[in-house]
Amino acid sequence: MLGLVYKIILLLILLNNIGAQPDSRFSPFDWVLYSGARKISSITEGFTFAYIGTESGGLKRFNLFGNYFDEPITTAQGLENNNITAVHFDKGTGLIWVSTPQHIQYSFSREGDWYSFDLQNLGLSKYDQIKQIGSSSNYIWLKARSSYVKLGNSSGTLIGIYPSPDELNINWSSGKYIGQNDIKEILMNYHILDGWTLNGDQLLDRLGRISTISTGFIGNHGNVFLGSDNGDIFFGTKTMETLSPVIPDIDNTDVLSLYKSVDQLWVGSYDFISSKGISKLDMRTNSSQLYSFEETINMTPSPIYSIYQSDHEVWAGGEGLILYFDQKDNYWRTLGEGRGSPSGKIWDLYGNEVHIWAASSMGLRRIERATMSEDPIGIEGYFEQRHVYDVTEIDDQIWIGSIMGLYIFSYDNPQLLQANDIGRKNFPERFYKITAIEEYNRLIYVVGEMGIAKFNMEEREWDLLYTSGVYQGKTVYSLAVNDKYLFLGTDNGLIRVNKRTGLIKDYLFPFIGQINEIVLEEKIVWLGTSTGLVKFKWKRDL
Repeated sequence: MLGLVYKIILLLILLNNIGAQPDSRFSPFDWVLYSGARKISSITEGFTFAYIGTESGGLKRFNLFGNYFDEPITTAQGLENNNITAVHFDKGTGLIWVSTPQHIQYSFSREGDWYSFDLQNLGLSKYDQIKQIGSSSNYIWLKARSSYVKLGNSSGTLIGIYPSPDELNINWSSGKYIGQNDIKEILMNYHILDGWTLNGDQLLDRLGRISTISTGFIGNHGNVFLGSDNGDIFFGTKTMETLSPVIPDIDNTDVLSLYKSVDQLWVGSYDFISSKGISKLDMRTNSSQLYSFEETINMTPSPIYSIYQSDHEVWAGGEGLILYFDQKDNYWRTLGEGRGSPSGKIWDLYGNEVHIWAASSMGLRRIERATMSEDPIGIEGYFEQRHVYDVTEIDDQIWIGSIMGLYIFSYDNPQLLQANDIGRKNFPERFYKITAIEEYNRLIYVVGEMGIAKFNMEEREWDLLYTSGVYQGKTVYSLAVNDKYLFLGTDNGLIRVNKRTGLIKDYLFPFIGQINEIVLEEKIVWLGTSTGLVKFKWKRDL
């Protein structure tokens, strides 16, 4: 009978582990999700990393030997939720334990292969949350709202629920800061650097903004960590008695716009309150710099729908405005409708040496870069009060994707042409709601409600590669192309199409969300999504 019980427990563990990672084809960090922290909830220290639990960015991993942030652990590695309520590293077993609003999980590898238990199956109510996790020599302890749950430390088997622990030597990771003496002593005696000030239990940044200490942790080797309710993380040592802010990847909680410039990604968000501003991410080190709306003069807060960068200038399209950044002189300006910015949502920006073209939900505008003022060309009235989704320049022609169709403006022969006018069209479907245009090796690919069409620039001929039924009629928000593949960003995931065979691979994992922008490299594809910034090592799945 006892053997049968063990078999049932093992079966339940295996069932709980199904779906612990997106797909068995991938290693734990083939997919990485970067998202802002919001609030720091819990901190623990392992053999190599300090694990920092956040409210919206999963687990941030701080390398204790190199003092830098490695790839985070999120739903892309199999966590149930990116809202971490508590985390604990059990040095006796080497397992890491993580709690989210409805689950407790643990991992042997400390990267993927997460075993998950529903809190209600452990006897807690659906309103309970784990606030703190600790371990003794043989058990794991979970501190809930009004009780303590005792688990086996290698299997998660429920031992019992107690009003208080029946063991004394429990090693707890950090929970909510409520004036604990060891952390309070640090707040009284340590100096904080980089323009920050400690005022009792509060933090003041260089602009005088106040945040509150949410949690604190002291490691076995004298490492000290503090976290705030605003997502700020501070690291120091008992030897130096100083604390410095450390920044994990990006502050953006969602990503609506991306632009790659050499080894940097410019990142803009729809939720400009939680995301705080525009980030510049170093793709080699995963370190970032935030241009904060609240801190920066002449930087009007707005959702950022599009970004364009060249010649030390950054142009960011918002809601009825364009933000301009001069990187040489380090200043920002806001260009409103009076300076030529179109009204509505500025979906796309494209620039050449003289002009910036802005495509918006209310039309099309051309802005002279030197004067930062509108420079009309005569075709703007045709798109007035109509959605224009994409604008780009190919062979001295401006290609315009709009709700009405696909249009081409030629500088040599100034007139507005439709796609049908520039070459033979080998399919009856009409061009409508063109959301993405991409040129690669003298072939132009466009996506609309008809599907994916290709224009051969040498033969002047249009062909319909795939109808929209191939990708289930989903809205395609972004497109990237290389020698062999088309990458489509849709409202619920990524689709990769083999151009030669037509073979389609869907990546519809919940952690991806809606893909707003794609940046394609040789081995990595970066996705700006509604859940954050996603990095995918796509060549692992060939």
